[in-house]
Amino acid sequence: MNANHINRVTIAMMKVIMKTIPLLMAVAALLTGCGGGPGPSVNLVSVSFKDATALETTAVFTLRLSNEQPEPVEMNGSVHKIFLNGLYVGKGLSDATVTVPRLSTVTNDVTVHLSNLALATRLKAVIEAKRFDYRVQSTFFGKSWTDRRTSETEGKLELNDFVPASETTNAPTSEIR
Repeated sequence: MNANHINRVTIAMMKVIMKTIPLLMAVAALLTGCGGGPGPSVNLVSVSFKDATALETTAVFTLRLSNEQPEPVEMNGSVHKIFLNGLYVGKGLSDATVTVPRLSTVTNDVTVHLSNLALATRLKAVIEAKRFDYRVQSTFFGKSWTDRRTSETEGKLELNDFVPASETTNAPTSEIR
């Protein structure tokens, strides 16, 4: 082999490498989820129960989405997995397009289908403890298939918070004399 041939092969290899570097960078960006980042924080605002069958209860969870970023966040759908006392009990899907303004909050109603079988095994313990832990794992979808944001929120709910306070009245009590 002469030096001229080696130079031509080297130049050809350099051209191939230079052409594939942008492709490799694009693939790396897609695999690392460059469009993602943290999603809005999610807090449970309220729960209302709609329908119930032997195996499933349908509930509407009102979630507060908080955007702590200086830019608005637009989401074109979301998935929310609900856990009670560490046990997965159901999933809510939303195809709604929601925009959370910069440094602001919005509420979003999500229909969640809860597994009665999963709840039945834990209900007695929740009632006896008069409290339960909840966790909401959320995935928010953006405009492109690579734009996903995730968020996870945990909290505790005391059942005593739902017991109405005893009513006091100014009405005279009846006394027997």
